[in-house]
Amino acid sequence: MNYKEQKPDKAYIWVNIDFDKVKHRIDAVTCQIEQVIQKHQISNQTANLGRRNN
Repeated sequence: MNYKEQKPDKAYIWVNIDFDKVKHRIDAVTCQIEQVIQKHQISNQTANLGRRNN
């Protein structure tokens, strides 16, 4: 007798995704990233204004 458990060849996972919610969340995160980039660019511009050219 063979007592070893046989593993199935394939495993299937069914996932229920609400793509509208995912898209909304991606858009929200993208907006936050864009705001951070804009703040970073503004802070760089103001830092460069304070420098003197030698």
